[in-house]
Amino acid sequence: MPPQPSARLTFRSWTDQDTALAEALWCDPEVTYYFGGAMTREQTHDRLHIECDRETRLGIQYWPIFVRETGEFAGCAGLRPWSMDSNTVEVGVNLMRSVWGLRLGEEALRAVLAYGFDTLNLPRIVAGHGREHENSRKLLERVGFKYTHDILWGPKEIEVCMWAIHAGEWRVENRPR
Repeated sequence: MPPQPSARLTFRSWTDQDTALAEALWCDPEVTYYFGGAMTREQTHDRLHIECDRETRLGIQYWPIFVRETGEFAGCAGLRPWSMDSNTVEVGVNLMRSVWGLRLGEEALRAVLAYGFDTLNLPRIVAGHGREHENSRKLLERVGFKYTHDILWGPKEIEVCMWAIHAGEWRVENRPR
């Protein structure tokens, strides 16, 4: 089940019919630059199948997100088991270039974290970003994540900075004011 809509975004679940949206996002070399580069169409179809299957099995995925006002596809944001430890949940956001600079990533991330902590009662959520991706670092800091360590990730051994936020920290950072 996807997170609740935010002020400017709606979420829904991926379906096998979403290949055009998935390709528009994950085949774009600029969108995917910091996590290994553009996927092939076949890899994108595999990823779409994985996202659909993950929601069926675990109730989570990187849900597609849409601009509420226009219905424009904005990317995806969600949760998944972390590749280095399946008992840990990772959050992530991938945005279409057309919405870069609008702070929709922050809005999507906050909605997904609220879902993870308030609906799923997760104790901790991690996130990672390519070492050179300053915008991701700033985003994680804005929502209250704390840097934990660096790793080499994937077959290309990408340098990734890892961050974490605990439920208690989230609730203090995001309490109504």
